[in-house]
Amino acid sequence: MAVLLNFFPMAQLSSWANRMMLYKVLADLIVAIHFVWILFMLIGAIFTLSGFFYKRFFDWWLFRTLHLCGIIYVGLLALLREYCPLTILEYTARAKFNPDLTYPGSFIVYYIEKLVYPDVNPSIILVSTTFIAVFTIVVFIFKPPTKIRRMLWSKQSKLNQRS
Repeated sequence: MAVLLNFFPMAQLSSWANRMMLYKVLADLIVAIHFVWILFMLIGAIFTLSGFFYKRFFDWWLFRTLHLCGIIYVGLLALLREYCPLTILEYTARAKFNPDLTYPGSFIVYYIEKLVYPDVNPSIILVSTTFIAVFTIVVFIFKPPTKIRRMLWSKQSKLNQRS
């Protein structure tokens, strides 16, 4: 991941201080993107739950498909106990700016612990992420978006016509 940071054109600035500030800004930007990603995952789970009451949500095929892919990825990372690539990238940028600003552990655990919970166990994140992933997959299977369901039905009817 550290190599990725060297591809940014501004990283080639001549001034050492400008390069260091670039890493700080880059790290902050990555944190903002990571926060938006987490919100997308949580809002998608809330929309999935609310879809049972607001049926039109089940027709949002693009949102649901992107959320499904994202939640599968997040769930796999949690089950494999791997860090999110955004966490690694942000950590690397922050370390290049000032090694004293880095923190041990996961982005999610660090910031939730600082903001909400004084002593959150990383297993809580693992269990909740896994639950949301399984729930989203089950709902997607049993209530696929209308557009996808129609595509599957049209393929099924074409296969039946050939038989």
